[in-house]
Amino acid sequence: MTTHYGRDALSILTNNIPSFEEMSEGEQGKFNHVDCPNGVDNRQRLYVKNVDGAYLGHCHNCGDSLYYRQKETVSRIKTETRVALVRGPSVEYKDLTKELDYDKFRVEGQLWLGQYGFNKTYTSSCRIAEIEKGIVLPVFYNTSIVGYQVRQYTGKPKYLTYSKQRFSYIDCISGMLEKPLVVVEDLLSSYKLRLAGYPTLCLLGTKLDSQAMKVVQMFRTKRVILWLDDDTAGHAAAKKLFVDLSPVVPNVTAMFTQQPKEIDMSVLKDMEL
Repeated sequence: MTTHYGRDALSILTNNIPSFEEMSEGEQGKFNHVDCPNGVDNRQRLYVKNVDGAYLGHCHNCGDSLYYRQKETVSRIKTETRVALVRGPSVEYKDLTKELDYDKFRVEGQLWLGQYGFNKTYTSSCRIAEIEKGIVLPVFYNTSIVGYQVRQYTGKPKYLTYSKQRFSYIDCISGMLEKPLVVVEDLLSSYKLRLAGYPTLCLLGTKLDSQAMKVVQMFRTKRVILWLDDDTAGHAAAKKLFVDLSPVVPNVTAMFTQQPKEIDMSVLKDMEL
């Protein structure tokens, strides 16, 4: 009986479970161990579980076990969270505001914002700017800009996020704490909800860190609404957030409809969340 680590463990996972990275937190599955040293397994005796991002496995055919955790490399974090980690001094938001007038944005920028209902007034209110590379979307903590995201006109990835804070929180309208906190996945959706009168927490990665949890705790006697993408990734993220938030906020609900940015402002304002 052997316990496999690192590349050996990864080899077992990729050879037998090509989609292992799609397993959600806490999920366990049974799989055929086709390259089992005791012979081909056709009875799904390889058990694998995702525990906090690490993959633990045991084969009941040969007795071998495995442990695999992806290295937290800069390149992997960039790929998964679209957060650009700058090792040296980063460019401040104020130095990226070459153009603040929506009417002077390039046509592709106006069209991209316009499809989500962002006109000159909304763009100015949210302090959206433009640089040569694309549209600059501020990352907020209340009224303070603590980082930014660039939606690039060309090149990949489409979004580059520069922020030490792993979320954007907007709660700058009197009385907002009486309303539920809405957790979303993109900045434009958070802006529109704020303009419609709701406090929002926009996650810039896949995890709810300690700073973001402090924001959530302010709403522990209210409600938290998870308004995430209606796809496999969105459902998996909602499931994990439910687990993380339930001990802090008793009243957590989820919505899987059009994203807020895709809904007309008049409809958003009339919605009772």
